[in-house]
Amino acid sequence: MKAPNPSPVSSSSFSFLTLLLWALSSTAAGLIGHYEAPQVTTPGFTSRHDSTTYANYQYHGCGNKYVNCENYCDICVYFHTRTECYATLFKETCYRPFVGGMESLNNTDWCNWNNVKRMYNTFTMCTEEIAECLLIPWPNRMVENEFVNIHSRFFPDCPNEALSDPPPSIVFALVMTPICLIPIMVVLVVLKTKNGDGSS
Repeated sequence: MKAPNPSPVSSSSFSFLTLLLWALSSTAAGLIGHYEAPQVTTPGFTSRHDSTTYANYQYHGCGNKYVNCENYCDICVYFHTRTECYATLFKETCYRPFVGGMESLNNTDWCNWNNVKRMYNTFTMCTEEIAECLLIPWPNRMVENEFVNIHSRFFPDCPNEALSDPPPSIVFALVMTPICLIPIMVVLVVLKTKNGDGSS
């Protein structure tokens, strides 16, 4: 077991701790009112969790690509499914900080990529990190839907240079070129057939 880190608590750590406390209190509230027989554990086996919870944790596995993977997986033992856990972690760890950061800006600044780039990239990496830790495919339908919702909420009026119309002079040139070429081609075909040279 690692020693606690004496560094000050960051906002992401605070969100993580809040989520952990919520998961623990929800689990405790769900256990009140019914009795479960104690689980038999393997002799000599000690764990932070009872054997059922640990077996659930082991069955699903946990990614190890990121530092926080063990913490995310420890929280997920209190959920019925990994998808349910992912949705909760996504909302508490990624979505709320992103929305808070976006709402702290003026809506006129939302379309300036330099103002939102860091928050947007952090949000994207957060969703990917949790999915990797929980061994859930990324991107997935939930993430794609949330990105669509985010774009419709925060970026609906932002100009998209990739889809903007070209300047009128270019449109005129592109339209007029084939229109002018058609009569020229007809004249060339007629002249060629009049001269009797139809073999080419």
